[in-house]
Amino acid sequence: MQPDPDSESAGAEMHRSIMTAFCDVLRASRLPPMTVMNLAASALGAVYKEVANQHRSEGGCPCGWKPNPRADIAALQAALAASMESAPPADLRIMQVAGRA
Repeated sequence: MQPDPDSESAGAEMHRSIMTAFCDVLRASRLPPMTVMNLAASALGAVYKEVANQHRSEGGCPCGWKPNPRADIAALQAALAASMESAPPADLRIMQVAGRA
């Protein structure tokens, strides 16, 4: 199967946005990385809930998506696990954190 350039581009943009937000919160809050990861996961869950609620509203959405929380969450968990297995390790030691140079 050929890679979808639109999907790859969107994925790269999402990665950049999330990494930027993660680093900004890490620097500003000085919270431990895993705490910030949990905040990111909670934010993603909240986004899912808001988008799913809009797709359940009267008239639905012309895109045709019908939210199925159980299946959708399983798919999101699988995507998270798959990305952990396939992503090359990043060297975060070069990241500058305010007050820790």
